[in-house]
Amino acid sequence: MSALADFLAAKDIWRDPLLASVIAGGLCGFLGVYVVLRRTVFVSAALTQLSTLGLICALLGEESLHIEAEHAGVQLAVAIAFSVAGALALGAAQARRRLPAEAGVGIAYVVAGALVVLGANRLVHAAHDLNAMVFGNAVAVPFSDVVVLGLVALVCAAVHGVFAKELVFSSFDGETAAALGYSTRTWNGLLYFTIGLAIPAAARALGALPVFAFLTIPASAALLLTTRLRSTFALATALGLVAAAGGYALSWMWQLPTGATMVALAGIFVIPGAFARGGRG
Repeated sequence: MSALADFLAAKDIWRDPLLASVIAGGLCGFLGVYVVLRRTVFVSAALTQLSTLGLICALLGEESLHIEAEHAGVQLAVAIAFSVAGALALGAAQARRRLPAEAGVGIAYVVAGALVVLGANRLVHAAHDLNAMVFGNAVAVPFSDVVVLGLVALVCAAVHGVFAKELVFSSFDGETAAALGYSTRTWNGLLYFTIGLAIPAAARALGALPVFAFLTIPASAALLLTTRLRSTFALATALGLVAAAGGYALSWMWQLPTGATMVALAGIFVIPGAFARGGRG
């Protein structure tokens, strides 16, 4: 009880990080349904690398211009631009199908990763705190990052709320959608745009590992427990939200690494679905 009491007493410290965790968990849980059902789970890893490359480029630009003050907003904007551009490029490459989808994702991941290493090697002033800037720190999230994450979530919610039918139809039955006159390339591009928009903002607040996990595990758990797509979206969003909030609270009370605790809690949510699916044969 003392750990819980200490946690509740420190609400001024964990309020913003917990709010960021809840927003990121719910947003990634929802988008993860598309990621898992389209079998593009490693797209999120490639986009995380691309957003990191954008951050490195912004830092190199600031150092080349001898700008000593940190401009977090500019850095995040460049990271989002790299991630969205990469998402649109990967979506277009998959639509043309000249190469297997995994090949494009793998190329983007390794090339961006190599450029990140080379760019980080050239940094001078920002090198000491680059790890926290790249991989996030869910323990301490400034309110400005919460605001950006909230705006990104609102944009994604608006897009998926207004164009839900087109996005679902084009994603899961593309041939029929094209035959009925839907521009599947446009709707797939819009879907990738929202994923590319969400990943940098969420990764900056929570870190790369929780974001990759929330784009995969809640949706997988929901798909094992539900059969209707609408229920799957709702349950995946709820599981992402609970895993993020619960993992943050548990890591605080038990003095555990925050991101890893969130991921471990999300992994537990897969167990009931696995038993249920096994029972149904």
